[in-house]
Amino acid sequence: MAASINYLHADQLYFDYSNPRMVEYNFSEATSDSEITNIFWTEMATEELVMSILAHGFFQHEPLYVVKEGEDDRLIVVEGNRRLAAIKSILNPDVIENNKMDKYREKITPEIINQLSNSIPVLELENREDAWRYIGFKHVNGAAKWGSYAKAQYIATVKNNFHKSLSEIAEQIGDANNIVKKLYQGFILLSQADSATDFNKDDTYAKRIYFSHLYTAITYENFRKYLGLEPDFENDNPVAEHNLKKLEQLMFWLYGSSSKKITPVIESQNPDLRHLNEVLGSKEATEYLRVNSDLKLAYEICKGGNTVLYEALVKAKIALEKASSKIREYDGSLESLQVAADVANIANEIFERMDAIRNPQDYTKKEHVAR
Repeated sequence: MAASINYLHADQLYFDYSNPRMVEYNFSEATSDSEITNIFWTEMATEELVMSILAHGFFQHEPLYVVKEGEDDRLIVVEGNRRLAAIKSILNPDVIENNKMDKYREKITPEIINQLSNSIPVLELENREDAWRYIGFKHVNGAAKWGSYAKAQYIATVKNNFHKSLSEIAEQIGDANNIVKKLYQGFILLSQADSATDFNKDDTYAKRIYFSHLYTAITYENFRKYLGLEPDFENDNPVAEHNLKKLEQLMFWLYGSSSKKITPVIESQNPDLRHLNEVLGSKEATEYLRVNSDLKLAYEICKGGNTVLYEALVKAKIALEKASSKIREYDGSLESLQVAADVANIANEIFERMDAIRNPQDYTKKEHVAR
């Protein structure tokens, strides 16, 4: 890695709009520094870095990594954008919204201002490729991990721009759990959905993409079968053209759409993702979900009535045991007593109907005696 360390002022350094963390929030060159800094504050815990710098100064042994780019040879920070946001917050506290920097103003000493004005350690690289191994280890598999979508974006950049194989990337960053492949598979699937269907990754129902839903989903067999995917796919556009509508539908189930007012059926990864996987194993349940967007009922369809009955009975038993443990707290109200009576009648009716199915001969005898 050919590089040299310089000590610079924050005004000489620029945020990296192609940084995976930044891409996740749709930053562009039109986004102002103040907007970026505030997003770092609200979404990426920049305040903790501000506190650290004000208490101990900027750590000289952790330089920012930069490359020169553009016609004016701007110094773009390819590693350390969150630290740059913290520095800019201290030097310009007024840019932080909702007066969040007010409680730190008295700690912004002349010594701190002088250090940040003249002594930010910067490691200048010849190009972005020089830094990928270090950045990958630190943010994909190391202690300072990015979010899953930022990781996937970075892996895709290294693979496609620097022509590194997934196995080489995994080896260089110490990935022993196949995370690199799963993240990349999720990324190319999301990219295909965004480019080849009516799903728009910038128009999800929530403000951001919960990317772990997708890369976890494709580890399940029924998700892969639904889309016609091989387990080890790495190629661009892995979903065949005749399955693109299914890909679009799956993305809407996972993420919804703000403009189309489509609510995702996945509310939490556990158990909703597992339930959706089971639904996709049943044509009837899948069609019901497609038409009605009700994952709970679709899941009951795929399980079958007997399983639903058993699970409902178990839940009722647990609820009744809880109620039984609180009998001492009964205040004598007629309303509670009537609910208990209704429960007893329903439970008795359920038992008699189930018993009649299990032991029909006994009920035939009873009917004969009654006559």
